[in-house]
Amino acid sequence: MSAGSDELEERAQEALTHGREATVEAEIGRWLAVNGSNPRMLHWRALLLRALDLRAEALPLLHDAAARAPDDFTIAHSLAQTSLEAGLAAVTLFEAALLINPASTEVRLGLTGARFAEGHGDQALDELGAALAHNPGWYGGHRQYAQLSAMLGRSDDALGPLHRTIEAFPDALDPWLLALELTMAAGQHKAALALTATAAKQHGDVAPIAEFRAAALDELQRAGEAAELFERLGSPGSVDLAVRRIRHHLRSRNYARALREAEPWLTTDAATQVWPYVALAWRAKGDPQAAWLEDQAGLVSQIDFDADTIGTADLAARLRAIHAKSGRFLDQSVRLGTQTDGSLFARIEPEIVRIRGLLSGAVAEHIAQLPKPDPHHPQLAPRRNQMPRFAGSWSVRLNAEGHHAKHHHPHGWFSSAFYVMGPNGLTGIEGQLELGGSPAELGLDLAPLRLIEPKPGRLVIFPSTLWHGTLPFKSGERMTIAFDVAHPFEEVDR
Repeated sequence: MSAGSDELEERAQEALTHGREATVEAEIGRWLAVNGSNPRMLHWRALLLRALDLRAEALPLLHDAAARAPDDFTIAHSLAQTSLEAGLAAVTLFEAALLINPASTEVRLGLTGARFAEGHGDQALDELGAALAHNPGWYGGHRQYAQLSAMLGRSDDALGPLHRTIEAFPDALDPWLLALELTMAAGQHKAALALTATAAKQHGDVAPIAEFRAAALDELQRAGEAAELFERLGSPGSVDLAVRRIRHHLRSRNYARALREAEPWLTTDAATQVWPYVALAWRAKGDPQAAWLEDQAGLVSQIDFDADTIGTADLAARLRAIHAKSGRFLDQSVRLGTQTDGSLFARIEPEIVRIRGLLSGAVAEHIAQLPKPDPHHPQLAPRRNQMPRFAGSWSVRLNAEGHHAKHHHPHGWFSSAFYVMGPNGLTGIEGQLELGGSPAELGLDLAPLRLIEPKPGRLVIFPSTLWHGTLPFKSGERMTIAFDVAHPFEEVDR
């Protein structure tokens, strides 16, 4: 290949890293027009389009590249993955990629997702279980097996392969720790506590096991025992332990200690996991900084679109078809409902493409009206001169008595709820969105900062660090689209 194409490949990689895809994609397009259809350059252009959420434009390029280089594994994998993300049948494409590289665990995970998406989840789970039997140290496979089990309603066996790995390799610590992590994530704190005792018999009272035991004791309201363990463990070396300690101090009403634990993490990449707890401590103390963090005008936007104009009925029909193949994730906030798998906005059905464009425009308007930049504020520090990107997007469908437990989104900058369908005949605050309350398990009983009524066509955008949940409703269907806006690549100077 020529030096010019080598330089373009380097620039394409840099663009993907720094969020500057549009310019380089256009340059590669011009290069292809002059030099002909080179499979590697077709692939790079498709990757740039995919990063811009333009999968309908990327897929023809990937098909062309795969036809010209049928033995190129990276092209075959990209074609399969992009097709899956777009909502297209992808099983045969992942199988083709596996024929090129049978050892790829990443492709095997993709095949699992493709089978689930095409309505063959049980087959996917059985195949994944067989793969884990041959490769018990594949921890990404164990995670996927646990999640898929939960989504298929087979949670009783979610950790089956992992426990068999522990039985086969009892001296390996990592499988025990993964089992503890997934058990805690599923909210099974009694089971986690019992598992720490068994793990300690095998490995001794090592710090990683003790951390899980302290967290499990604390979640079970055994604060005294948890406090003793947390003190023995000393200063946290990871944000996970820091968050567990902060939760303990909040439960114990020791707000000053919770803030001291949080402070070192607020200038790190892990800050988004800690800010929500800082907000709780400030509010519980009556500190005015809580209003600076969560209640400034403009941090929350509510936009009402005309439901008929944007076609919520057609959109709801499309989403119901996707929900028919969905379930409940192992560690999600949804109660009595389903959540779609994968990135919803990556799909290329016309109803999804249309609503994505509408909501993307609303996000840009929300960002434009934010309060002035503030280098110390998690939402106001990032620069605002970049195209909004989505860190995740999904749909939730709740049935009678369905609701969301209080949670926050550590991977987002701003988060959202767009109401596609809402139950009729709601009374009082039934079914409403709560912004800014406190999670019940911490026992703080802080009232929400605001309640928002669900209404078809209504979009609410709010900081991802803000605790939020929904109230149950007696009957009907509540269907939403939710998304996280990704953090921009740069922040204002501190």
